[in-house]
Amino acid sequence: MTRRRPHVARALGVIGTAAAVATALAVPATAESNNNISRKLRQAVTAQGVAQHLSAFDAIAAANGGTRASGTPGYTASRDYVVDQLRAAGYSPTVQEFSFPFYRELSPAQLSQVSPDATAYSSPLDFSSMTYSGSGDVTATVVAVDTTLTPSLTNTSGCEAADFAGFPAGSIALMQRGTCAFGIKAA
Repeated sequence: MTRRRPHVARALGVIGTAAAVATALAVPATAESNNNISRKLRQAVTAQGVAQHLSAFDAIAAANGGTRASGTPGYTASRDYVVDQLRAAGYSPTVQEFSFPFYRELSPAQLSQVSPDATAYSSPLDFSSMTYSGSGDVTATVVAVDTTLTPSLTNTSGCEAADFAGFPAGSIALMQRGTCAFGIKAA
């Protein structure tokens, strides 16, 4: 099975919105003050305006392989859209770069059974790589990890360290979907 290695990517975040909100909320709200920020905000945020922004984000995702996830071109386009909207509203947003773990499959995963009968499987119909899976070629025995014959929404296959007690080193773990995130199973 060929899998891709997780790597660290760079993301850009918009902090102008947070600063604007913090500044707006810094005005003390007392019975005697003329603080009408809440009313102004409720008047300024409309269902039509929200729908327009959601449509813009949907179009950005559609133009970028269906995703706006961090580390992707869709994210960059979304960030640029938010920055442009803030500038048009009179704010001076600051874009700040930071590192975070990022996983992307760089080539299609392949899975083949070599014995007792040679069989090639196709992704994603027959199998899927788990988020944050390592990369490389592996030929090894497949070992089931806390699996059941009946699929269940409460299955914890591969969710707990105890599931791997006595797991043969170098084997391929076969796990079921269940209650924990794929990243936990891969780790």
